[in-house]
Amino acid sequence: MSTNNSDASRPCKDCGKKRMRVTQVETPPRPSCFECVEKHLGAAMVMLSEIHNGYSYRLQFIGHLHEAEDESQEWSQLHDLIRKSRKAYQQESIVPDWELLAKTLQEVKTNDRE
Repeated sequence: MSTNNSDASRPCKDCGKKRMRVTQVETPPRPSCFECVEKHLGAAMVMLSEIHNGYSYRLQFIGHLHEAEDESQEWSQLHDLIRKSRKAYQQESIVPDWELLAKTLQEVKTNDRE
């Protein structure tokens, strides 16, 4: 894979640090799955409780939030909330608002059935 020289030293859009950028072919997003969003958010909750008990599951926690984010692309409000939650935890260790996530999940589920 080759790099595009004009993109080689662009800052990361998330953290601002200069990074090597590799030009990649876009892959289409996979279909969204409500059950998978629930599964990954549930797993993230378990991982967070393990983190609070002293286990080093930070990466798994972030990974499950990312998977939930990826699985929720069809529902922009839910997707944005999960993404903001993941980034807040990664950058500032702010725990997600589980009540808000659960409420938004329920709204999506109800609206998706209508």
